[in-house]
Amino acid sequence: MRFAAYIRRLSSFAETVHRWLGELARLDGLRREKVALYAEEVAATLSRAAAALGTLETTPDDRSAIITATRELGRIAGYLETIMAALDVHLDGRKRAGVKRRLEHLKPFDLEAAIREYGAFPQARRLTSAEGYFRALADTLRA
Repeated sequence: MRFAAYIRRLSSFAETVHRWLGELARLDGLRREKVALYAEEVAATLSRAAAALGTLETTPDDRSAIITATRELGRIAGYLETIMAALDVHLDGRKRAGVKRRLEHLKPFDLEAAIREYGAFPQARRLTSAEGYFRALADTLRA
């Protein structure tokens, strides 16, 4: 999968979960807090990945930044699966199937090749946008 496609799918996932705020509001307080905590973790992870990509924009050979970006992006699917586990009984079969498809598309990819092909900065901006959705999700669940 190309990096841009990965980022688009991640942003799509964030937008989808954000649209479910009405359903998320029906969760009990403990589950809402759990989802909010994981949403914050996803946002923080995206922020660190975007920062590493920003470093790569100016210093393309920075091995530490490549490792950091790869590590942080690798965490995303695990966090999202945990969020979905907390929501599982509250979503209908169609929504669960859609989420499952989106999670399956968040497979590892060759970050170095993707950066060589497309550059880092446009992807860092998209990550920052997805970060905003997850921060808004956490804030709304706690409101």
